[in-house]
Amino acid sequence: MLALLTIVHPLVDACSLCVLLAGGMTWERVLAYNFLAFALQLPLGVALDARPGLGRGGFVVGTGLVCAAALASVAGAHGWVVLSVACVGNALFHLTAGKQVLDAHGGKSGPIGLFISTGALGLLAGRLGMERWGALSLPLFAGALAVCATVAGCRREWTERAAADESAVVSTIGVLVLAGLFVLIAWRSWVGLEATRLSMAAGTAVVLAGAAAAWGGKAAGGYLAERLGRWPTLAASVCGSVALAWACAPEAVVAWIVLLFVAQLATGPVLSLAYDHLGRRSGTAFGLNCLGLFAGSF
Repeated sequence: MLALLTIVHPLVDACSLCVLLAGGMTWERVLAYNFLAFALQLPLGVALDARPGLGRGGFVVGTGLVCAAALASVAGAHGWVVLSVACVGNALFHLTAGKQVLDAHGGKSGPIGLFISTGALGLLAGRLGMERWGALSLPLFAGALAVCATVAGCRREWTERAAADESAVVSTIGVLVLAGLFVLIAWRSWVGLEATRLSMAAGTAVVLAGAAAAWGGKAAGGYLAERLGRWPTLAASVCGSVALAWACAPEAVVAWIVLLFVAQLATGPVLSLAYDHLGRRSGTAFGLNCLGLFAGSF
């Protein structure tokens, strides 16, 4: 199931970005995209923790909405309704799939980091697809998404269980840890977006290398944390992100790629720690992570 969800992830992101780009990259549309696709996941996550049996249905609805919005965009519909449908579908997919991965693997940092990692590849594919083929790239992405999502939705391994202790109260230490993690998520989000912005002027090769570094850092970070510890991995990631933001530029390609890779190591351990400190409330943990990404997008 992890492998399937990891394949579906970039297809969802590619379709969603194509819908956004097809209607024009205005600041209003970007803000709406970020709010609906990211910030919306926290309230949905709290609701899903209370009703975990809705997870598979939410996954099917989410991927279906993204496919529908992509096909509507191909037909020439680029308005706010189509964008909103794509974003809500995007939010439902990420939340239900992320919750599934956290619950099925007991909150381990490796699997959730691997699942999230391919989003960077999907965004890159969506951008390049629109640049080279325009809206013609959408049927390809949507078709592949429909096939993979159908297979994943029909698998019997889907985990639908509530938190281990739904009545668990988050301790004061837990609140402080979660607040720190939220700040770290927002910081990492800003650094990642700033690195992407700077790389746009450095050429296609640097953009491709940056996407590969972001994917590799997220995928490797969770498994490194399982071996070296989550807090040491987070510390290394913070140091890398600080150096990336203030001491490096894409023109210094090798150093920039290395620092971008290191900065992304925090993805898996952050979600794993949030899962633990929220009493294994996987939906809330994933939603909190996405709210931090939304905050960092400013």
